[in-house]
Amino acid sequence: MSEEKQPTPDPESPIENIAEESPQAAEPVEKEIDLNSIFPDAETDLNALFPDEEIKHLLKKVSKNKKDLHALKDRFLEENETEDDAKEESDNQENDGAGQLPT
Repeated sequence: MSEEKQPTPDPESPIENIAEESPQAAEPVEKEIDLNSIFPDAETDLNALFPDEEIKHLLKKVSKNKKDLHALKDRFLEENETEDDAKEESDNQENDGAGQLPT
């Protein structure tokens, strides 16, 4: 019987090196996050409460997403108000004089 040998992967393979480097390349180098500046109304020291960098990044993203949602909500409300105003104006123009009885 003949035995087929599987080629062993070369540890210097460029494919493996790219795969190992990609997570590092995807994360931009960032200075330390100060949670107290992100959440100024907090009564306790958030940096001491959450020393883990991953948690700090998560809290920063949550704060940013919350601000973005409020901005989107405000923008949609403004757009909706302007569309409603435009619709009311066009309805009023159509009804001015049409369907009114002479007095």
